[in-house]
Formats: sequence, C-alpha cells, structure tokens
Amino acid sequence: MVRKFTVRVNGKEYVVEVEEVGGSSVQVQQKQSETPVAPVSAPAPVTRQEPVQQVKEENVKPVEQPSVSSSSASAKIVAPMSGVILKILVSTGQKVEYGQKLLILEAMKMENDIVSDKPGIVKSIKVKEGETVDTGDVLVELE
Repeated sequence: MVRKFTVRVNGKEYVVEVEEVGGSSVQVQQKQSETPVAPVSAPAPVTRQEPVQQVKEENVKPVEQPSVSSSSASAKIVAPMSGVILKILVSTGQKVEYGQKLLILEAMKMENDIVSDKPGIVKSIKVKEGETVDTGDVLVELE
C-alpha cells in the first residue's frame, strides 16, 4: 500500500510516497530516488507541561542542622572509594564542624577530601597515613 505524506525539513516541504514492503522495513520515494528507512519501534515520548504551582514562603520550614549536644548517636565516616590515606587532618577528641576536612584520600592519582557529614567530636580514627582502604571501610567515628 502506497501512502503520500508532506514532510517539512528545515522549513522546506517535500511530498513523499511511502510503500510498505513487508517485515520491518519500508521504502520512501521522493523525486525518483529511493531511500530505505527502518520504522521506529516505539513513538517518541511526549511530555506534558503542567502549570507551575506557587509555594507560599510561610509553608517552607528551614532545615535544621543537628548540634553536637543533640546528637547522641555516633556517625561513621566511610571511604567513598578505594585508595590510600595521604594525610589525617584531625585527632581523637577534636571538635569538628559540618563539612570540615578530616582526611585526604588518594584514588586514581587524585586527592579527595573526606569531610565530616555532621558536627561532632572525633571518637576514633580507624586508619593510618599510607594505609590502603576499600570502598565502605570506616575511616573516622564521630560522636
């Protein structure tokens, strides 16, 4: 069965005839030239744009960072990747802030800062400089 379509490409219109030849391919004829075309297995996804909803500022609550005194549970800082501990920047008993650098881990010839994910006091340091660690190994415990 031959079907005619008008196709617009870069602002230019073309009239093409499409003939199904069976199986999973079709032939497209346009101005005496033929180009084999494979059909699309699934239609392109269509996204529906929803109107943006306004949020009243009074309904938004600020995120509270836990303080050292309110945090009774200890936190374990783990290695995000395997590597070698280049430098330990804190000591046991030291008070640390959220985001403070604790260690420098070398992985794939790059230095990576290992930072505190909460404020607290260094309970213990589980590694030594020059030690090789694996992903998930506990490096520092905070309380």
